[in-house]
Amino acid sequence: MQYLILISAVVFNVLTNVGFKYSALNEKTPAKFWAYFSIALVFGLINSYLFTESLKSIPLGIVSAVFFSLTIIGLTLAGHFMFNEEFTSTTFIGGAFIIVGVIIIFWKQMNVYSS
Repeated sequence: MQYLILISAVVFNVLTNVGFKYSALNEKTPAKFWAYFSIALVFGLINSYLFTESLKSIPLGIVSAVFFSLTIIGLTLAGHFMFNEEFTSTTFIGGAFIIVGVIIIFWKQMNVYSS
């Protein structure tokens, strides 16, 4: 359950940033700008709450590594599929390094705290 909360925080962080992107793209239409911006702020509040909840039972090093790294991966994918942003082989390789790094940190932290 504790990792489900952390993954939910990542999802809401991605949604927050996607909302801000939509808001920025609609700056000339105030109603849309403020609607997207407001929704993004609500998602940000939920994200912050879930992130804080995950810190109650998971070490800070693991929470931070998973949260920020998976957010980068999620935003890269959202940017590509939702906003037609470029996704190159360099982006793919960088994402793979991020995922490997998270796995290494997660594995190391779990061995430290299980002893």
